[in-house]
Amino acid sequence: MSRKPGVRRPFEWATAFLLACLLQAPLAHGAKKGVAVAATVHVVTIQNMQFVPAALTVRPGDRVTWVNKDLVPHTASAAGSQFDSGVIAAGASWAYTVKKEGTLGYVCRYHPGMQATLMAQ
Repeated sequence: MSRKPGVRRPFEWATAFLLACLLQAPLAHGAKKGVAVAATVHVVTIQNMQFVPAALTVRPGDRVTWVNKDLVPHTASAAGSQFDSGVIAAGASWAYTVKKEGTLGYVCRYHPGMQATLMAQ
């Protein structure tokens, strides 16, 4: 049975409608202006007894990885206990996924002069 050009069967309409709904799903879950934003991975280097960069702006859902390039162990410990890496050995790394907006100061527990800020917006 042939059909006329441009005429769809009910199943094709349902499939097209379902596809359109699925493509709109990110809008219903908080995506801004119809664009879903993927999480970003940021790297903080620990080197020469400092966190580089000393101030980092991220978004909730982003992942931050601290990489220790010093010869001694360090930590990345938030002042409010939101995160604490524990020991990051020389040559090792540790990662944290940002959970919510806010500004967090953090330090190395072994070297309190090593301070930095993580700002989630």
